[in-house]
Amino acid sequence: MRRKITLLTCAFVIALGSQISAQDNQSKEALLQKARETVKSSLQQRLDKLRYIPQPNISQKFSYLNADGMLVLEDGFTSKIQYLDESGSPVLYAPHNTNAAITTGAVHLQPGGDLGLNLTGKGLTVGIFDQTRPKPDHVEFGGRLTQIDGSSEDLSTHATHVSGTVMGGGANSQAKGMAYEATGWSFNWDADISKMNANAYDPATKPNGMLISNHSYGIVLGWRSNGGSWTWFGNANVDPDKDWRFGFYSTKSQAIDELLFTKPYYSVVWSAGNDRDDVGDGTRDPDGPDDTIGPEGVAKNNFAIGAVERVLDYKSPQDVQMSGFSSWGPVDDGRIKPDLVAMGVNVFSASIGPQGGDSYASQSGTSMAAPNATGSMFLLQQLYSERNSGRFMLSSALKALAIHAAKEAGPAPGPDYMFGWGLLDVNAAAKIVLNEDGSSQFIREELLGDGEVQEFDFISDGVTPIRVTIAWTDPAGSPPGQSNNPTDLMLVNDLDLRVFDEDGKEFFPWSLDPSLRAGARGDRTKDNFRDNVEQVLIDAPEAKRYTVRVSHKNSLEFGVQQYSMVFTAGTIDGAEETLYWIGGTEGSWNDGNNWSLTAQGSPAGKIPSNGTRVVFEGTEGGNTAVNLSASVNAFSVNLFGDQVVTFDLGGNNINVTNGFRVSNQITEIRNGTLTFENDLSNAQIIEFGQTAFENVRLNFNTGNWRLIAAEKLGDVRIDEANLEVALESLEVNLLEMVGAGSIDGSFTSITFEEDFIAEPQASIKSDIKVIFTGENGLFNQLASENITELDVQSGELTLLSAGVDKITASNSTVLLDREVLTISELALGEASVFDLGPSGQLTILENISANATSDLGAKIQAGNKGQIIHNVYRKYCFENLSLENVDLEGDAIINLGVDAEITNSDGWLTQNCEDVLFANFTVQYPCAGAAVSFDNLSEGAISNYSWDFGGLGESELENPFFVFDTPGSYTVTLTISNDDGSTVFEQAVEIGSNDLTKPEIVANGTTLTSQQPGNAYQWYLNGVAISGATSRSINAESDGSYQVAIFNDICNRVSDPVVISSIPNQEQDLARFGIFVGPIPSDDKVKVYVSNTYRGPLTLSLVDMAGREYRRTEVGKNTDELEIEMNLPARQGLYILKINTNNLTLHKKVIKQ
Repeated sequence: MRRKITLLTCAFVIALGSQISAQDNQSKEALLQKARETVKSSLQQRLDKLRYIPQPNISQKFSYLNADGMLVLEDGFTSKIQYLDESGSPVLYAPHNTNAAITTGAVHLQPGGDLGLNLTGKGLTVGIFDQTRPKPDHVEFGGRLTQIDGSSEDLSTHATHVSGTVMGGGANSQAKGMAYEATGWSFNWDADISKMNANAYDPATKPNGMLISNHSYGIVLGWRSNGGSWTWFGNANVDPDKDWRFGFYSTKSQAIDELLFTKPYYSVVWSAGNDRDDVGDGTRDPDGPDDTIGPEGVAKNNFAIGAVERVLDYKSPQDVQMSGFSSWGPVDDGRIKPDLVAMGVNVFSASIGPQGGDSYASQSGTSMAAPNATGSMFLLQQLYSERNSGRFMLSSALKALAIHAAKEAGPAPGPDYMFGWGLLDVNAAAKIVLNEDGSSQFIREELLGDGEVQEFDFISDGVTPIRVTIAWTDPAGSPPGQSNNPTDLMLVNDLDLRVFDEDGKEFFPWSLDPSLRAGARGDRTKDNFRDNVEQVLIDAPEAKRYTVRVSHKNSLEFGVQQYSMVFTAGTIDGAEETLYWIGGTEGSWNDGNNWSLTAQGSPAGKIPSNGTRVVFEGTEGGNTAVNLSASVNAFSVNLFGDQVVTFDLGGNNINVTNGFRVSNQITEIRNGTLTFENDLSNAQIIEFGQTAFENVRLNFNTGNWRLIAAEKLGDVRIDEANLEVALESLEVNLLEMVGAGSIDGSFTSITFEEDFIAEPQASIKSDIKVIFTGENGLFNQLASENITELDVQSGELTLLSAGVDKITASNSTVLLDREVLTISELALGEASVFDLGPSGQLTILENISANATSDLGAKIQAGNKGQIIHNVYRKYCFENLSLENVDLEGDAIINLGVDAEITNSDGWLTQNCEDVLFANFTVQYPCAGAAVSFDNLSEGAISNYSWDFGGLGESELENPFFVFDTPGSYTVTLTISNDDGSTVFEQAVEIGSNDLTKPEIVANGTTLTSQQPGNAYQWYLNGVAISGATSRSINAESDGSYQVAIFNDICNRVSDPVVISSIPNQEQDLARFGIFVGPIPSDDKVKVYVSNTYRGPLTLSLVDMAGREYRRTEVGKNTDELEIEMNLPARQGLYILKINTNNLTLHKKVIKQ
């Protein structure tokens, strides 16, 4: 399916329209969350493989280990085994070390930089994983660095130097770190993945966690020199000449990718390694120059950073000089690695002196390049957060941004396997964040569903190059078998980025041919099927329409893929000019001297109009009050910076056609109207983060709009416009939908304080809760789709319409202002009143509940006479619910307790809950010819049971069985009763066919045996199952009618009865016992006369010749004379009347004519 995607940023959007429904987005978000939970479970299992269980004599197996099973490093530190790799060899870590801020552009973001920013990392947390631990009390750290894992190992100069590069405070100005006021969390490198998992940033579970972590170390690979002696660390059993782990996607690579998939905002920076110049002793091939990146850098979702010389004044790619040691790609499956390069040669930073005091040193290595990149990109997250109401970028967005903005490096345009995508340039990246306008520059985060195509159109100015970059956190790949340079592709979800011009010309992303190794040059003529970063660059566009398209190959793992996009181009978006507010602390919008064509420029002498992009941008303390003396127009309104801006509309209107973005500290808007209208098909963005409204109406007249941030809106009126709310909840003063417009989105609730009105032609998202929190309000929901729930939490809300499935009320009154209302569910809480008006009728289709207390009761009332109709057969027992002038009708049984206050209201019960009669049963073995069991589930103080089996038979047993001769549908009725009344329950029972053969009983004296075998057996006496009688044979110890049922896996089959009696001819002997039965034959009933001195229980049961019991009467005989009348079944035939006393069973044949 192909869908137009709405790309959001700023107040301008270039999509031609969004066909992606909010339900689709919700479904994709649910799939993504489920995927992350699945991967979390997988990651926990993976961590077990990344732990080392000590093995005896391992030092003898690997000669480079000392007697303690450790590797002695050049700096005298030892490296212990972390785990065993796929080939069983030890994995040992070593540091990657052999005027940084200028090279990456971070200096431009810091205070005093030419961007006018004040980014220092303050208030945010960066993680630093390294050898042992840094010197935490070094003057450069100012108490901001904490050893989180509690390591007490020897202090490491390497860890101190790396930490200083990231966050050194600048006590020595030459050693100032990139994020010099950041909070640092330090960890040693042992069990790194577990620590990363526990401490990474998560907006819900770890909001103070690490946004980025630095890792300036890696596995000891290939050749390594120590004291002038070369040692080879490969595994000759896998490959005798080359360390197969170079470029290999290992279990560790997989674990890194899994971790980052579950932590979408967390970025990991890993040094690429320093193995390119390891020549060895000549007995095996040297390591370099290409394919020298270790498994950590091979992971897809992290940043692998290479090292270059210092670049002070970049003018061309030739200014970026490669270091002599930095590891190169390609990795085994041909992906582009390293990702980026940064300065890593002679980096000056904090160190430790010979006596353990504070010191400084210059060091080289990708160990130095990585923290350079970490601290620099950390500032980008801080900037983005400040510009986006505290939200951070996804790690995939940070990656796309860093790669998009990188300076060109290397011998040819585009990426290569030496410099990756180029030299990290956070200055250029920051400018994209600062200049986002939704048209020519933006950063977007999207969800791509399985089989989905997302695209948007724009019109190029024909001058500015078009550059589009996407990146996605790909599901982890599956490591291939151990071998040197396996080419198995590790990309799981292969997204495709394309740009098409209006004539159909296709522009491809960059790709590299790994067979050319370090000689590969960027190619833009074919598909990229390896990388989870794709970039399309059109150097010389024409002034025409272009389409950006994102799709995917095959099926998406987990059914969804989140991705990020960065876009820069020269576009024609409809804005004719930009005006900046220069009106100072207070001024009038309607005064042309308060506007300038440039930021902080001279007065333009004119005010914004329909084609004007309006920008307010200030600094902390530069608060602004803007007044309107007449209604005005704007193409868009944008507020940035740290200032507080107050708009007093003075009863006037601001008419906006292309978006409203608030990203400053606080904005207050009062006394007037904001009108949003246009004739565009693409969605325009509205962002009201940290905006307070007072007496403001927001009119959405026409067009498509997407609300991406808001706290509480004022009065919202939607006419012919379509509003998508990309929030979890929407809070308004009132909502009026008066035209054919719509409101949809990812939100799950709308809270309002006055009115909620939707006319029939309006369209509103249905699966939401609408919450009333005001004092007096109206609810009139006439749109075709019911909303899920109306929750009235305060005041009084008048219902003028239905339009809702469930109504919940607490501490409030719901007033029905219509004659009839039908809902699915009613839930009354404490201090709630449901008022049916004078004579309203409320029909409840599914369920009713009441949860009140004696002090805060619930009430249903009507002025004259109302009705509650609940035609669901169910028993309810409520307390503290009172009724006034309301009758209950329908099948529901509702008991309010003995102390209930019921005034002029019929149909409600006032008993103890345990005494309320409620008939119910379930059925087992519904097959023809089976002993169909009826299990009684009835409740209450039951005296009598009366069963009717579809007019075929009756019973007065509590748990009877009945035999249906043929398949079909039968209505079974159970009536339970006591002296106070009765309750009837009917259920249609579907009787199916039966493959079992009807068993026959063979009698051998008093031993009865089923002639037919079965999987199981059950014997019955007089229609009642004999406890424990589950064998093929039984000894008949008592007189009576015996039957046996045989069972298979799904049903049973019951035999005809066999009567066992010690009296040879019972019918002739009845008179001897003072018993007479008659008349025989009879049309409808027989009478049983008993005249004797017997006292005690007497049971009469009437069964047919198949053993089915139709009637059972149990009485107590306490006089000499007793007369009992028994109704005969409707069906004519021969029946047996069984008469049981304590120790005697008599039989009499009865004929129904």
